[in-house]
Amino acid sequence: MKPSTPLAGPWKHFRDRLIPIHPRWHANRRKPVTTKRGNKDFYKGTGSANMGRHTKHGGYIIDYQKVRTYVVPDELVTTNLAPYLPNTLPPLKNTFAGYKGGPSDGNWYLDKYREYLKYGADEAPESRRNEDWIERA
Repeated sequence: MKPSTPLAGPWKHFRDRLIPIHPRWHANRRKPVTTKRGNKDFYKGTGSANMGRHTKHGGYIIDYQKVRTYVVPDELVTTNLAPYLPNTLPPLKNTFAGYKGGPSDGNWYLDKYREYLKYGADEAPESRRNEDWIERA
């Protein structure tokens, strides 16, 4: 006798009866294992190795045999590899005279904001680009 449509499909023995196994249950198990999906003790880690050990007093002792060292090859100067920007790129012409922190100084930001309020979207006459300005891509 052929089973009816609701009874067709994969089954699993559970205690004293059969329960249907739906494909969506299996697809849920194929998702990547993360710390959100694991139990409360699951710790996945970052894939990085330790470089020492913890002491019983809360310190950390570095084992220099485990520390990674990267050796730069001697032929790096003559290689065909190129950086993202060429070495012949001219330096920036921007100057931040009078500002101790350079472009990250808060006073420079406030002065630029005052210029914006005074002149609008146009630049102030003293901060306009001059003829030796080089646009960088």
